[in-house]
Amino acid sequence: MLRLIVITLTFSVIWSIRWFWFAGPNQALIENWVKGGSVIATYSDIRQVGFPNRYDVTLNNLRIADGDFVIFETDVLQIMRLAYRQEHFVLAFSNEIKFVGHNVTTSQNRASVVKQENEVKRIVWEATDIALENGVTIRHGQVAIIIPPQGREITLYLQLSKIAKNGMVVYEKTKLQVKVQLQSAPYTSNLADFVKSLETGFISADISNPDNNEQIEKLTDFRNVGEITSRFPVLAKVLN
Repeated sequence: MLRLIVITLTFSVIWSIRWFWFAGPNQALIENWVKGGSVIATYSDIRQVGFPNRYDVTLNNLRIADGDFVIFETDVLQIMRLAYRQEHFVLAFSNEIKFVGHNVTTSQNRASVVKQENEVKRIVWEATDIALENGVTIRHGQVAIIIPPQGREITLYLQLSKIAKNGMVVYEKTKLQVKVQLQSAPYTSNLADFVKSLETGFISADISNPDNNEQIEKLTDFRNVGEITSRFPVLAKVLN
């Protein structure tokens, strides 16, 4: 019995040392990625909890903007990962966010970032009960973004269900696949370079619907997103 207690205590001490040893670099990784975009990104404070099994970093009042134009804004952003999985991050946002200058409300708003074995980065964002300022509501939405380690093409997969306008369901569900061609591989080393590479490096976007190509033409009512046309050609091409 004593032996078991000693082994358990020893393991606990080693695990605790390991957690605190990697806690600093984990927070620094996130801070440096955001601070690398200090020209466009600000936040009020940052803190990290999660001992003993997770690293949970919270950024409060995160705002990403180009001058007065708000690219993204959230009161709280939590970036979480398990202590033993360094290549998988889970992100949780406030239910009320601002995206490309527009207010968006949800009942659940989260994303995951995974670096796969072949160095391909996979970002998946999903939300439920999405409500836009123009009266459009979406029961569930999911966007998957595939970013290769090299090459100039980013692939986006978009799935939406129960799209409604002023309370009336217009489409039960829709799927879109977008292949975006850039002038060079997107920079992912820091936030500022990543946004800049998307904003200025756009060449073209090939949009298709795996289920029904004609449905793209029917989504015109949902494509009015204002300043985004001149600010971000990638999203403008997708939504216009």
